[in-house]
Amino acid sequence: MAHLVLSIAQIGVAIIMTVIATYLGVVLFNRATRHLDEWAELRRGNVAMGLVVASIIVGIALILRPALAVPSAADAGPRLYPIYALLTQAAGLAVGLVLALSGIILAVGLFNLLTGEIDELAELQKGNVAVAALLAAIVLAVSWLMSGAIQHIVAWLGTLIV
Repeated sequence: MAHLVLSIAQIGVAIIMTVIATYLGVVLFNRATRHLDEWAELRRGNVAMGLVVASIIVGIALILRPALAVPSAADAGPRLYPIYALLTQAAGLAVGLVLALSGIILAVGLFNLLTGEIDELAELQKGNVAVAALLAAIVLAVSWLMSGAIQHIVAWLGTLIV
């Protein structure tokens, strides 16, 4: 019964952190691209912007997925396990969120810098779906590759909490 309650609590933490993470991801991307208003572009139906914003949301989920791993009950003992598991999960999600947002923004900015011939953000504003697909692929690839590192960082955090 205790494991069922813990699992339900972990689902609640995951839902809350996912909503916060995705909102912050879009807000921070919006701030990192000062001359581009993502919300306005989405309201006007810009499919290209929708693809990039969607990839940021999926990318954040890919990066944060390892943070949801439940630590072993042997790590904290049976009485402290529920608190330990929730603290480890919350800490992993918080650290993972910071790293996810930093990594995604850095990757898009670096790619934009390296491809000086084309202004990806201006192309997004024009609704260029080809550029959006390219940026979405970059976001997802970076996120997928970052998730392994996040898994190790979360495991390390778990050793600090005990």
